[in-house]
Amino acid sequence: MTLTRKTLFLFTAAFGIHSFQTASADAVVKAEKLHASANRSYKVAGKRYTPINQVAEFTQTGNASWYGGRFHGRKTSGGDRYDMNAFTAAHKTLPIPSYVRVTNTKNGKSVVVRINDRGPFHSNRIIDVSKAAAQKLGFVSQGTAHVKIEQIVPGQSAPVAENKDIFIDLKSFGTEHEAQAYLNQAAQNFAVSSSGTNLSVEKRRYEYVVKMGPFASQERAAEAEAQARGMVQTVLTAG
Repeated sequence: MTLTRKTLFLFTAAFGIHSFQTASADAVVKAEKLHASANRSYKVAGKRYTPINQVAEFTQTGNASWYGGRFHGRKTSGGDRYDMNAFTAAHKTLPIPSYVRVTNTKNGKSVVVRINDRGPFHSNRIIDVSKAAAQKLGFVSQGTAHVKIEQIVPGQSAPVAENKDIFIDLKSFGTEHEAQAYLNQAAQNFAVSSSGTNLSVEKRRYEYVVKMGPFASQERAAEAEAQARGMVQTVLTAG
């Protein structure tokens, strides 16, 4: 069947262009004119935010969250319609539009997203990514993840995920006291094994996580995790 231009237009309008597209690759970085109103100073819940007015080097670490179906199709601060299947994100102060690489510091996975919206307005989160981006970063089920974000300047090489940021979560606890007790038991055994493994406690929302790292590669992290869990289990069983 041959479709005329008019028929093709009506067909696309009826079903939506995104029905025929599946997000499978990172956002394509390109130089874009900054949005005038989206980059003005603004206030939310009594707090004022002043967006960065130029695309330049920028790095930040903290918690990321994602937003999906409830916001799908709504207008973003940059004027686009939010598409949860595209690689986009919201940030409180980064230029709109601009691009960043987001790296999950727990598993080393990363994705390039286009900043086109403002948020998230939670004190413990630095970026809201689309559902597609969260899936690629591997934290859709968890809802949040600790990430590193790096601004990409068009024309320059995009930053690559740094393996030194790979950490392994051993166990989470409801109190810092429990987490520290677990860490102390594990650390004693690691000291005997002379593995040189670094352990630490990190507070994430309502829990305390005992983590191990950083590691130079995903393979080394997997090996260390298996070894650590075996040693810790031996210590806890013996105790």
